Amino acid sequence: MPDRLPPPSLRLLAALLGSLLAGVPAARAQSDAGGSSPSAWDISDLLDHLPTVSPFGKFNAGSPFPIKYYARPRLGDFFHRRYLRLPVGARAQLSEHVELSTELEGYFTHGLKDPAGYGLSRLRVGGKYEEVMSPLHRLGWSTGADFETPLSRPPLELTDGHRHLLPYLAFSRVLAPDCHLVGYTGASADFLSHTPLPIHFGHNQLHSNSTTLGAGLTRDWSRFRVALTGTWSTTALLSDEGHHLFALRPDILIPLTRKPGPGARTHLLLIVGGRAVHGPDGNELGVNASLRIEFAVRSGHPDSARAYRK
Repeated sequence: MPDRLPPPSLRLLAALLGSLLAGVPAARAQSDAGGSSPSAWDISDLLDHLPTVSPFGKFNAGSPFPIKYYARPRLGDFFHRRYLRLPVGARAQLSEHVELSTELEGYFTHGLKDPAGYGLSRLRVGGKYEEVMSPLHRLGWSTGADFETPLSRPPLELTDGHRHLLPYLAFSRVLAPDCHLVGYTGASADFLSHTPLPIHFGHNQLHSNSTTLGAGLTRDWSRFRVALTGTWSTTALLSDEGHHLFALRPDILIPLTRKPGPGARTHLLLIVGGRAVHGPDGNELGVNASLRIEFAVRSGHPDSARAYRK
């Protein structure tokens, strides 16, 4: 991998960022058009589910920190909402193969539009078992589940009024080690259950139990990462409905910390992405931006967590 980006790569990155950010105020994000949908994941969520691959580095291997805390302010909320959503969470590596996670989402008025108050809107807990890639096992795989539930009575735009159980199975494989090209694929399901809150589904959000199949590629350059993911979601297998949702999602992940390696205690990551969606409510184009801040904590003997990844 080169130490410096050649000028054409810098121009390409600047052009992509400029075109995406220019459209943020006018674009309608899937999760901003109505209820918050677990299918409207960002690339950071996806990479957290994959074996070995990390949003911050090329691989998880070698990380000496079994506990990581993070915050993910949604930058698009400055344009689309009266408040800013702020998910905060933690990921704990219990053993070589087992990880637990939890995330709590709050919201508060950002001051650019009418006051909207503040409070807690969502809780997510999850667990993952993974077999990471190695020279002897070129294919990594992981399986796990997340559970999401709304909290209190958040603004209608923040919730679809349902709890979600989201089991998944994912695979990743290094396709070209020299250029850090990784392929990934997976399947997941979304089981809905009602809450006392009003039902409020978002634009192109499926209204019943569904399954999702997806595949994609991610490639690392010296100063940023690019990912491209395609997904197909359908209610035909798990409900009486027969609705389908197709999505193509490009993303650019840009580390803002000087040394974003696995041994760093703090990471700062800018994520800019777009999507083209075809679903029950028609075609949709959108962009999104978020910032992920991660703080790593070492617990126990310094070498204990490192031994997990050997």
